[in-house]
This record gives sequence, structure tokens and C-alpha cells, in this order.
Amino acid sequence: MRKRLDSDVRRGQIAEAALELVVSEGISALTVKNIASQVGVTPPALYRHYAGKTEILAAVVDHILGVYTESRDRAFREATGPVGLLRELFFSHVRLFKRHPAVPVLFYSDLLWLEEPSLGERLNRHLDGFADEVAGVIRRGQDGGRIRADETAERLFIAFLGLFSTLGILAGRGLCQVDVASQAGTNWKIFEDYITRTDGRPSEDVQRDNCEVVP
Repeated sequence: MRKRLDSDVRRGQIAEAALELVVSEGISALTVKNIASQVGVTPPALYRHYAGKTEILAAVVDHILGVYTESRDRAFREATGPVGLLRELFFSHVRLFKRHPAVPVLFYSDLLWLEEPSLGERLNRHLDGFADEVAGVIRRGQDGGRIRADETAERLFIAFLGLFSTLGILAGRGLCQVDVASQAGTNWKIFEDYITRTDGRPSEDVQRDNCEVVP
């Protein structure tokens, strides 16, 4: 058990090191040699955990999806109502991007979608599942009169996805001097105000002091 625990810890360290490399040196820096140096081991030692770069990238994808799944499950347990659940899902991504600025850069890179198509397919399956899940939340809000119904759930999902995806890419690339926390609050306020205008006016029961990002 101790050996397995040490191995799991080391794998987590390797995934974290790969993400740090993307931020500091770019996608092209993701080589076995550089990752080993970042972790503080020799390349042969790294090969004891992974057969090569593809397996390392797969582990990074699994690591990030695992972190997201924990946040997603927490949101579904703790959020109240469809709008509150959308808010928690939104800020769970914001917290993830604050912790790992490389995530959106890596996930939308040619490295995963063109050079490692099997990993791109894995991400696409995740995105399809996420789209179905969020669209279902939106539909429940529409059926209950909490979310405007003059837009389809699918179109509102794309708008929702853009709230944090574009923000994450800008921040991950160091563009526009984006402050993730404050901009996330602004993005959510605009989206929340729009989706809750079920009669042309902002919903009176939507809390306006809930847009801070919890570290």
C-alpha cells in the first residue's frame, strides 16, 4: 500500500510538473527530459512511471479531469437551484484555471487535438458529457421559470462555456493583463443577468453578492 501511495504521489507530481512547464516554457517544452528535470529525477527514473510522452500527457488529462470531477460533484451536492448550480460549475472552472493556468492552453492546443488525437477524443467525450449535463441544468431552470426560455439550452451552454474558456486562455497566455478573479466576477454577473431576465427584467431573487472566487 505504501509503495502504491508513493507511486500515486509521484504521478501527481509529474502531472503538476508538466503543467508548470506549459506555463513557463510553452507546449513545445513538454519533453520527457524537461519533465524529468522539473520533477527532479532522471529520464530513466521517469520511464518507471510512464512509457513516454503520450502516457505523460494522458496522465495530465486524467489528473485535471479528476480535479474537475471532484469540484463538479461538490457543486451538485451544495448548490441550490439551477442558477446556483451553474454559478458553482462556472467558478469551479475559474478556481481550476487559477490553480493551473496551463489547463486551457493545453486543452485547446494542437498538441492534444492534432498530434495526440486519442487524447483529443477523450477531451471531446468529456466536453460532450459536460454539454449534456449543463444543458440539462439550463432546461430545468427554463421549465421552472428561473432561466429565460427564448434561447435554447444548447445556445446558452455555448455562451456559458465561453465565459471561462476565453478567460482561461487569455490568462494562461498572459494577454490583456487579465485578473482572473475580478474578470470572472464580471463575466458571471453579465451572464446571470441575461439568463434570469425571464420577463425582460433581472430576477429579483438572484443574489448579487455571490460573485467572489473562493481560493
